[in-house]
Amino acid sequence: MRASGWRVALATVMVLPGMGGAAPAQELARSPEQIRGCLCQERSLSALNTEVQNQSRLYEDKRQAFQQLDKQVQTARPKVNVNDRSEVDAFKRLLERRDAAADTLAGEATRNYSDAVTRYNQAVAAYNGGCAGKAYDPDQLAELRRNLSCPAP
Repeated sequence: MRASGWRVALATVMVLPGMGGAAPAQELARSPEQIRGCLCQERSLSALNTEVQNQSRLYEDKRQAFQQLDKQVQTARPKVNVNDRSEVDAFKRLLERRDAAADTLAGEATRNYSDAVTRYNQAVAAYNGGCAGKAYDPDQLAELRRNLSCPAP
């Protein structure tokens, strides 16, 4: 199986409190529970963003490994002496390594990256739906940031 250039794109824009979004605040949030919830969502988004970046790097590593092996196959193929059993066996082993790298890229690496992006985008949508565009009571915000305790994800 060959997975040539499949990539997952992040197409979500986040507006986090305190980051100076362009839109003016629509609503002043004073409730400590509401502010805490948004701060916890912000923390969760940061962790999910880190996971997406990690999965992206892993995906890219797997893609490059596959491409390198594929290039070796293309280079070696015309040079294999079909009358030399050891050369044929060595080429078969190279093909097996290339195919295994393609399967890993098309399967596990792509799935893990895609799943991380999906989780992140869902969390961003939830954050944007409940927290983005709101102004926060500065005193409540400062107090809650100092003592923030979020439930485990």
